[in-house]
Amino acid sequence: MNKAFPLSLIVIAVSVTAQTLYAEGESRADSSTPAAIEEIIVEGEASSAVETLSIKPTVMNRPDSAAVLKALPGANINSNGPVTGIAQYRGLFGDRVAVTMENEAVLGGGPNAMDTPLSYAPPLLLKSIELSLGIASVAESQESIGGLIQAKLDRGSFADTSKATISGDIATRYGSVDEGSNSAVKVVAANNQHKLAILASFDEGDDAETGDGKTLRDTGYQRARYDLSYGWQNATSEAEVSLGKLETSNTGTPALPMDIIDIDTDIANFNGMTQIEGATIRTRIGYRHIYHLMDNFSLRTNNNNMGYRANEAIGQQLTWGASVEFPLGEDSITVGIDSANALHDSVITNPNMAMFQVHNFADAERDIYGFFTEWKGSRGDWELETGVRYNHVAMNSDDVSASGMMPMMQMAANQLANNFNNANREQNFDNIDVVLKATRALNVSTDFNIGLGRKNRAPSYQELYLWLPLQSTGGLADGRTYIGNLNLDSETNHEITLGLDWSEGDFYANGQVFFRKVDDFIQGTPSSNMTANMLSTMMSGQPPLQFNNIDAELYGLDGRYGMVLNDNWRLDGVLSYVRGKDKDGNDNLYRLAPLNNRLTLTWEQDKLSVNIESVLYASQSKTASYNDEEKSAGYGLLNLYSQYQLSSDLRINAGIANLLDKEYVDHLTGYNRNGDSDIAVGDRLPGRGRNLFVSAALSF
Repeated sequence: MNKAFPLSLIVIAVSVTAQTLYAEGESRADSSTPAAIEEIIVEGEASSAVETLSIKPTVMNRPDSAAVLKALPGANINSNGPVTGIAQYRGLFGDRVAVTMENEAVLGGGPNAMDTPLSYAPPLLLKSIELSLGIASVAESQESIGGLIQAKLDRGSFADTSKATISGDIATRYGSVDEGSNSAVKVVAANNQHKLAILASFDEGDDAETGDGKTLRDTGYQRARYDLSYGWQNATSEAEVSLGKLETSNTGTPALPMDIIDIDTDIANFNGMTQIEGATIRTRIGYRHIYHLMDNFSLRTNNNNMGYRANEAIGQQLTWGASVEFPLGEDSITVGIDSANALHDSVITNPNMAMFQVHNFADAERDIYGFFTEWKGSRGDWELETGVRYNHVAMNSDDVSASGMMPMMQMAANQLANNFNNANREQNFDNIDVVLKATRALNVSTDFNIGLGRKNRAPSYQELYLWLPLQSTGGLADGRTYIGNLNLDSETNHEITLGLDWSEGDFYANGQVFFRKVDDFIQGTPSSNMTANMLSTMMSGQPPLQFNNIDAELYGLDGRYGMVLNDNWRLDGVLSYVRGKDKDGNDNLYRLAPLNNRLTLTWEQDKLSVNIESVLYASQSKTASYNDEEKSAGYGLLNLYSQYQLSSDLRINAGIANLLDKEYVDHLTGYNRNGDSDIAVGDRLPGRGRNLFVSAALSF
C-alpha cells in the first residue's frame, strides 16, 4: 500500500455546505439543536467496544438520502438515478452492505436495485442514519459482510407529562438544478405514555443539468411516502407499530436498461422492548409487499417496437426477531434468533408482441434463519465485545420459461430454461460469523481499537437464479449481460481493523486502517456456457459474464480530523481510501470509490451559521477489465450554504452546491443508456451542475 496522498487533498477551501461535517464524540453532542424534520442527523456514540459515527449535516440538497453517505469516512454511493443510490462501504456495496429501517432489513422489489433501501427514507422525513464503523456486531444484522447502515424516520417523541399535546414540523425545499421541490409534514399527538404520529412527504423534479449546460435526460423523479405509527411506553416497556406506503412513479434510471414507471410498496413494522428482573427482552416483526413496473419506452425514446420491454416484478418479505440481554455482573450477554423470508417474481413482456414473455425470476425464495450470542464487558483496561452468529440460508425457484423470440434465439432460450428447470434449484448454505472488538485508552488523549471478524454472505437470488443472459444484476450498471450460477458458494470475509481516536484541546483525529480477505467473492467472469454465449451475442453483441466465486482483497484507511479555531470558526475533514483486487484474475474490483477528501470550514454566531466545503476526488485508474470499466479523472468541487434560525420555530437554509458550476464525472455513477440525452450512450454520466437551493422548516 505504497501510496502518496496528493497535497491537494489536504488543502483548505472556503465554502458553505449542505453537509456541515462536525465529527464529535457523544459527550460533545449538541443537544440544543432544534428537532426539525429537514435536518438529517447521523448520530454517533461510543458504547463499550462498539463505535458509531457522530456527524451533523444541517441540510440535504438532493432527494436521495443515500447521498449523505458521501460525508462519512469509508462510505459512498453507486448512483444509477436520482433516487437510486446504492450504499458502498470500504469497497463493498449492494447486498453486501446491510441497510435496515426500524430494525428490519429493507427489501428491494426489482431485480436491478431501482428501489434501493435508502430510497424508502426521503431526506425530509429522516431522524437519523447511523453507520457502524468497521465490523458490524453480530446482533445488529443477519448478513453484514460489508458493514451496517441503520436509518430511522422521525416519528416524534413522547411528552413529559400525562397531558396530551400536539406538535409537528413542516418543511419545504426548492432546488434550481432540476427544478426539484420537496415537502414534508409531521404531526404528533402524544403524552408521556401514548404517541400517535403521521408523516408524509412529496418529492418531484425534472431532468438535471451538468456543469457545462448539458441536460441529464431521464433524471426526473416523483415520489410520495406516507407513515402512520402508534407508540406506547411505561417505566419498563415500550412498543411501536407502524404502517407505511411508498409510491415512486415516472422516475428515470439512465444507467440502467429500464426506468421506474411504478413502485408501490406497503410496509408494516412492530418493535417492542420490556425489562424483567434486570433482563431486557426485545422483539420485532416486519412485512413488505412491493409491486414494481419498469420499462424502456415510456420515459426514453425507443424507435424499435420489437425492442420494447416492460418488467413487472413482485417482492415480498416477512422478517422477525427476538433477543434477551442478561446482566452478568458488570458485563452483559445477549442471545437471540431472527429470520427473513423473501420471495421475488419477475416477468418481462413486450406490449407490441402478445406472444413475447420471459419469466425472469419465478417465485425465487431466499429464507434466512439465524441464531446469535454476544458478550460485552471489560477486562483490565480493555472494553470488549465478542459475538458468534449462525445463519441457515435456504433458497429455491420455480420453473422458468421464455416465448415469442426469433427461432434461433428461442431455441437457445428453451435450452437454457430446460437446463435450469431440470437442475437442482434448492440450495442451502450454513454460515458462521465471528466478531471480536476491543478498545482501550493509551493515554488521556488517545484510544486504540482493534476489530477481528469473519462474516459470510450467501448468494443473492440474482446471482443464483438468473438463467437467461440479462442485466438483472442488482444495479451493477456496467452494460454487460450476466447469467447466474447454481454452484456458487457463500462469500467469506476475513477482516481486521486497527484504529486510533485522538483528541487534545481544540484538535481531534480518528480513523482506522483495514484489510479484508474475501474468499469466494462473487463476481462476473467470462462465461463458458456456449448456449448463453451465443444467445447473448445475438442480443447484445457480446458474450455474457457469469457469476462465479473468486478470491478478493480490499484494504485502505479512512477517518476524520479537525480543529476548533476560535469561538466562531472550526475546521473538519473526512478522508477515505480503498483498494480492491481480484486475486484470481489479476484484475481490479469493480466500481470502487477513488481516494477522496472533504474539508469544511464553519463559521457560527448566534442564530447564523455559514459553511464552506471542499470536495476533492483523485483519479481512478484501478478499474475492472472484466466489466469494461472506464478510468475516471480527478476533480474538485466547492459548496456554499448557510443556515439562519429566525426563531425557535422557524429555520431557513440557503446555499449553492457546485458553486463554480464545475463539469465533472463521479467514478461511481453508471454509464448512460438513454439515447435522447445530451450525453452519448455508453459514456459515464457526469455530475450535476450548480444548484441554488432554499429551504424552510417550521415547528409547531
